[in-house]
Amino acid sequence: YQEITDAMAEGIEFIEWAAPVKINTENKKVVSLTCLKMKAGEKDASGRARPVPIEGSEFDLAVDTVIPAIGQKLAFHFVDEKMLQTKKNSFETRIKNVFIGGDAKHGAATLITGVGDGRKIAQEIIDHLHLDFDTRHFDASEITRKPGILSALMQKKSQRVFGEHPKELPLNDRQNFKLVTETFSEQQAKNEASRCLLCDEVCNICTTVCPNLANYSYEIDSVLYHLQKIKITDGKVLLEDDGIFEVKQKTQILNIDNFCNECGNCGTFCPTQSAPYKEKPQIFLTKASFDEADEGYYLKKSETGLQLFGKKSGEKYSLYADNETFIFENRWGKVYLNKADFSITDMDILTNIPTEISLREAARMSVILEGARHLEFS
Repeated sequence: YQEITDAMAEGIEFIEWAAPVKINTENKKVVSLTCLKMKAGEKDASGRARPVPIEGSEFDLAVDTVIPAIGQKLAFHFVDEKMLQTKKNSFETRIKNVFIGGDAKHGAATLITGVGDGRKIAQEIIDHLHLDFDTRHFDASEITRKPGILSALMQKKSQRVFGEHPKELPLNDRQNFKLVTETFSEQQAKNEASRCLLCDEVCNICTTVCPNLANYSYEIDSVLYHLQKIKITDGKVLLEDDGIFEVKQKTQILNIDNFCNECGNCGTFCPTQSAPYKEKPQIFLTKASFDEADEGYYLKKSETGLQLFGKKSGEKYSLYADNETFIFENRWGKVYLNKADFSITDMDILTNIPTEISLREAARMSVILEGARHLEFS
């Protein structure tokens, strides 16, 4: 939008619903562009109306220069594609002093990837020329920042602060090679940086845009379990290492299915293009709604402890928790786990069928249970 309004301010004319069909020349020079007016035709497989030409609508546009801009495909027909492969740990291609980055190197990627590659390529060129200049002085790993309080972070997200607008050249001073947009002043740069919502600490956007409050946020302590798995062979039970289960992000999200009407609002506003109402663990507030669902979770509270029921892909399981112990139960039996480190302390399982019992779902349920315990169930 900004690029379009800026172009219009400089007198650029946009001709919509027109398609170029011929470049006209005189004395080997471009003089005009023949175009056809278009109209909306039948919808294609994606549901978008395809443009079709209007018969007899040709018109000529007087031009002296034509710049094709019809796609993002790389045009390197003038060089062997293999020569554009980069050297190890370098942006330099097999052609000496020719560097490549951004979409040309990685394929379609983000703007920030291209900007980052540009900085790295510039530094590599500087190093090749043996110049005394370093663009690598900024190291994100050296940043030490005290984690914010959740309530303060959420308050910051609720306030709209407009971005700084850089100073621009007046319209009558742009027919030159001057920079149209000036860089920020130091104070402007600080003001712009202060708009950061610190999503690396907590995002929670899906909880703020849900009209039904179906996305529920809660905090946990970081989790790190060295999991074990149970292997049953010939009636013998063996314990094997099953890797690490780790949750570093302290803020977690549950989707309360009873409140969610799947409007998709959380997916529209999700900065990571996720769909929280589909991808976050679904919790049911009533036993009846849980029984009707194909997958999800339901918590039963009692005076002695909490029991989280779950089901997925036809499998049913539960995780019981008291002050010191987790008890994970599925169709093979019960496994008793130390609540502190998730190690197996005991088991009561079937041993007559060869199988392998993973406890990853139990570990996942232990995190979900922490959020569910604060909700009201019936």
